[in-house]
Amino acid sequence: MSDPLRSAVPVSASGGFADRPKEPPRRRTAELPPPAKPRPHDEVVLAAMTGRARRLLRECVLTRTRQRLGLGDGDVVHVFAEDFDAESVDDFLGRLLSAQNQLGALRARALGPAPLRQALDGALRDGATEAAEMLAADVATGGAAVAVVAEVLEAYARRLAALVGLRAT
Repeated sequence: MSDPLRSAVPVSASGGFADRPKEPPRRRTAELPPPAKPRPHDEVVLAAMTGRARRLLRECVLTRTRQRLGLGDGDVVHVFAEDFDAESVDDFLGRLLSAQNQLGALRARALGPAPLRQALDGALRDGATEAAEMLAADVATGGAAVAVVAEVLEAYARRLAALVGLRAT
């Protein structure tokens, strides 16, 4: 009697599961969809420029906020999952104001509500001006990058107008 573990008979014959097909596999002849049209190079540059402009704006505003509040470089805001390229202007502005408020919370007692709001408002405006000046120096994307900062300032003005409108009624 032969030992089944040392048998030279191929295992593929047992149960038919490990058999190799007798015919070679057929290649699919269905047509593939046409390749996607390449995007114009400008879209890639503008998308990257938007993220770069928003990052710079964020850093300028938060630096000015620290200066106005008398905070040191060790006082930082935690950065969570921010997608500078894909988020809307309102989402970006909300995150920026939230980061400012986190820094403002460190000095809220010492300053009081009204001076704190004025300091945060001034810091946002000064930071935006600084970022716009830096971005305007880039000849290749200067105009479009400055437009990103202007969009954020317009969204900020709308928020302030809505806030004043709520308080007036």
